[in-house]
Amino acid sequence: MFGHSGGGATAAEAMRADRRIDAGINMDGTLQYSKTEFLPVAREGLDRPFMLMGKADQTHLNKPSWQSFWDRSTGWKRDLSLERGSHFSYTDAQSFVPALDEYLDIPAQTREQYIGTVDPGRSTAAQRAYVTAFFDQHLLGRPRRLLDGPSPSHPEVRFVR
Repeated sequence: MFGHSGGGATAAEAMRADRRIDAGINMDGTLQYSKTEFLPVAREGLDRPFMLMGKADQTHLNKPSWQSFWDRSTGWKRDLSLERGSHFSYTDAQSFVPALDEYLDIPAQTREQYIGTVDPGRSTAAQRAYVTAFFDQHLLGRPRRLLDGPSPSHPEVRFVR
């Protein structure tokens, strides 16, 4: 199971509540209700494979709810960061906002705040590659070297851990 933003948090919470879900991915979703209250999954962690995929500045090293989740999770885990990416780089907005910009003249700062500066085609290709590799490995039992460390094929993805 995977999801973006609230969907990513839901994937993690669903795994905590339902043992039938074998593996999951959170794409840039916070694991907290408020600045001081974490979701149960962030307080308890998981014992099954889970991958965090964050925007450029969001990792388990600097996001408190992700750090709590990371420290308490005993299953296989990875933390990847989309360099020059932003929250909506994990959506189709990264592809259509540049096209809209031709007609709407969106200020660069606004555009970068929402979709970052990562190339949309490369970002999409990298996301497809890592999500596919993760589920191939953990649901189909096909080990994928892409998950072992940084890849020259996807330099926009920082392998945090």
